[in-house]
Amino acid sequence: MTSLSESSTAAPGRPTLTPVLLALLALLSAFTPLSIDMYLPALPVIESDLKASVGDIQLTLSAFMIAFGVGQIFYGPAGDRFGRRPVILGGLAVYVLASIGCAFAAAAGQLVLLRLLQGLAACGGVVLARTMVRDLAERDEAARAMSLMMACTSIAPMLAPLIGGQILWSLGWRAIFVILACIGLFAWLAAFIRLPETLRPEFRQPLAASAILKRFGELFRHKTFMGYALTSSFQFAALFSFLSGSPFVFIQHYGIQPRVYGLLFGGMVVFMTIGSLLNAKFATVFGAAKILRYAVIVPAIVGLTAIVLGLIEARTGAIGIWPFFLCFAPQIATISLIGPNGTAMALQRYPHMAGTASSLMGVMQFGLGALFGAIVGQTFDGTIAPMTTAMGIAGVLCLLSHRLLVRRD
Repeated sequence: MTSLSESSTAAPGRPTLTPVLLALLALLSAFTPLSIDMYLPALPVIESDLKASVGDIQLTLSAFMIAFGVGQIFYGPAGDRFGRRPVILGGLAVYVLASIGCAFAAAAGQLVLLRLLQGLAACGGVVLARTMVRDLAERDEAARAMSLMMACTSIAPMLAPLIGGQILWSLGWRAIFVILACIGLFAWLAAFIRLPETLRPEFRQPLAASAILKRFGELFRHKTFMGYALTSSFQFAALFSFLSGSPFVFIQHYGIQPRVYGLLFGGMVVFMTIGSLLNAKFATVFGAAKILRYAVIVPAIVGLTAIVLGLIEARTGAIGIWPFFLCFAPQIATISLIGPNGTAMALQRYPHMAGTASSLMGVMQFGLGALFGAIVGQTFDGTIAPMTTAMGIAGVLCLLSHRLLVRRD
């Protein structure tokens, strides 16, 4: 198999997408699942400890995702102007401080605000990691590289709830945020030592508001770009609906222990890891566009099935939790096919403003994810129906976005 560095089209003297660099980019991308999934088992405990409502604690999740999405509006253009490296280092430094603040939060409102700051700080590394892949690889090779990144990154959602459950059990929920601060510090040191600058001097863009708005406007007017962006965004919305609702559904409604919840969540992410590795292997064989065209069918089918089963379970309680995993597992797993391929296809037309394009995709992904997650939290009625309904709607919209907006490539 051709190595990543060999397949890179970088000119002599420029950085190449080596395995070491890819691992570092995967670490930067892992701040999303780490910051969300590690504290999921603690949500009911935080609710009790801070004497807050379910909706209040759900806002700590939604605040992070909203900030994570909105913050990318600024990080992408900043990366196109100042370079990828300094923007990533600055974001990581603020992330460490915000994580320490979360550990000392005394009320739900404080935790929401600190999670907002944490999300704003974390998104720089994630959006610019995608951008750096685009700087160094094209189309199917970029999809392959992003899949390998996702395979590495998927270790985080696989282990994070399990680790979070163990920390919660032994040290309490505040220690989870101390661990996140330590991970952020390690990432900063690794980036400071090993992260190269990949922005080409000729691709530097002005930071003036008019120039930024012009670039965003160009992207919004491009039907195919918006099709790819919405396709991946609705798939992320299904994932965040699950993240927002599953702790309360599994732990409170069905009585599953937090540590067991972490194991169940990690088990499903195994399928996502397998999908990422398969996509990395076959993206350059069949093409990212073709794989994506068939992958989007899965969340629509299993999502509609989950809606029906969820409504029946809410009314009768006759189904139980375990049959739903036959819907949840494939819907979550297909993010490993839809996410990398959709992102690679969307960004491949914009090498001159890859940071801005990556930003817009991130804003849409996490904005829709936060919206769906907040709806699940605010409509939670003690049953599984709000979560399965949101996941099903997102799955159908994922398919429709691709079929109606993306032309055949």
